[in-house]
Amino acid sequence: MKRKNTCWLLLLAATSQSISQPAQSNPAPLIVHEWGTFTSLQNEAGQAIGGINTDDEPVPRFVHRLAGFLLLSPTEVPTIFFQGAPHCHPDVTMRLETPVLYFHPAPAQPIAHGVSVTATFRCGWLSEFYPNADAKAPGVKTNSMAFGALRTDTVSTLAWNNLEVGGDWSGPASTEHVWISPRAVRAAAVRTPGGEAEKFLFYRGVAHIDAPIAVVQDTNADELVLRSQCPLEVAGHEPLKVKALWLVDIAASGRAAFRALPPVTLDGEAKTLAKTSSHFGWMDYSMANREKLKASLRDALLAEGLFDDEAQALLNTWELSYFKSAGTRVFFLVPRKWTDFYLPLNISEPAQITRVMVGRIELVTPEQRSYLRQIAQFSTNRIAADVTRLHIDYYGRISANPTELHDVETGRRSLKAFGLSVPSTYLSYLALGRFRNALILDEARRRPSPGLDSFIATYRLEGYKPVEFSATDQQSH
Repeated sequence: MKRKNTCWLLLLAATSQSISQPAQSNPAPLIVHEWGTFTSLQNEAGQAIGGINTDDEPVPRFVHRLAGFLLLSPTEVPTIFFQGAPHCHPDVTMRLETPVLYFHPAPAQPIAHGVSVTATFRCGWLSEFYPNADAKAPGVKTNSMAFGALRTDTVSTLAWNNLEVGGDWSGPASTEHVWISPRAVRAAAVRTPGGEAEKFLFYRGVAHIDAPIAVVQDTNADELVLRSQCPLEVAGHEPLKVKALWLVDIAASGRAAFRALPPVTLDGEAKTLAKTSSHFGWMDYSMANREKLKASLRDALLAEGLFDDEAQALLNTWELSYFKSAGTRVFFLVPRKWTDFYLPLNISEPAQITRVMVGRIELVTPEQRSYLRQIAQFSTNRIAADVTRLHIDYYGRISANPTELHDVETGRRSLKAFGLSVPSTYLSYLALGRFRNALILDEARRRPSPGLDSFIATYRLEGYKPVEFSATDQQSH
């Protein structure tokens, strides 16, 4: 069945309009579908680790940004090699990653004019977006590299005004996987009054929010304890059902192990929701499990209301981070009420809105703790000698191959792929993964040591110190 017919049938089933009424007297609403990811990092006690303003899936340069120095790039090039590089913002405990909004007009009204969409982020900043939008973010100062604190009363907004929906427009040229994957959906194009167009509305953000679930690692019992930490103001009087959860472990070899966990209910009380073994046997790991995990996630996304190509686009977009990056993580379907509380969405036209968000909790692993202990044991002299050698080798290679500089500095090529022999002290740091800066700073706070202090100072990894702004200071884009 063609998509437009599917949409029409869904509308007939969902609207309360009498079938005998003339269709033109009550125009059918748009169907709007959204997906995205809320990502957090938790230590063994289930506490959020701050400073995760890290962008491991950089979007194309044409995407608009709230500020150029808010997000750390995924590059392996040491921070000390750059001028004015971003730093970990201690208040950032959650990443809002790649929400995209798709529009499916009814067949009787394939084109809509004057559609306005506003996304509001409580406790956060909406940092990247396309097409262009009116952006407001208290605490991000205009024309400055300075940022204030992210607080529970911080509220930022993006407003796309007077959009056209349903025309024959193409988006900007791109070969970026993170951009072309969401495009592979049969949805109507949208265009702004300024002429920017795309198959979807895209945005991202950073926030000072705890995930609704805390995952406590009980090493004595060899189990994980899932605890509710959904605020009562969010849960209210109606419990929030988390319909699907998965515990996933990806080995360095790429083999995966996972298990589906039973649904849980959040009611505003801090209590134990479930327990599960933290252990997977060696026979639980296989390359085939990646596809099995994708299939399980896909079924859950479809059950929440996404179309088949939309669910596939989500999984394709996050192929690397979800299914190939080594680490232990918990995925869960975020209750719609939680999403609507922290990320309200307003559309000016009557619309049937489906929002499907995946919660992703990255857990600190024993392997990461081992690498942090290694770094703590390195001497100041060894760290200094290694950074000097890497600096000389790197700039020697760059001067001989200047055209490759962009791919290396933007994380599209690793230092090893660039042909460098990376010192062991720095290899231990890179092995910490995506949130390595946040992890090393957190470890230095928990277990101060000369080795960690020396590494942080030598590579210039100190955390960002938020600036005190007045209440009127804000970024307007």
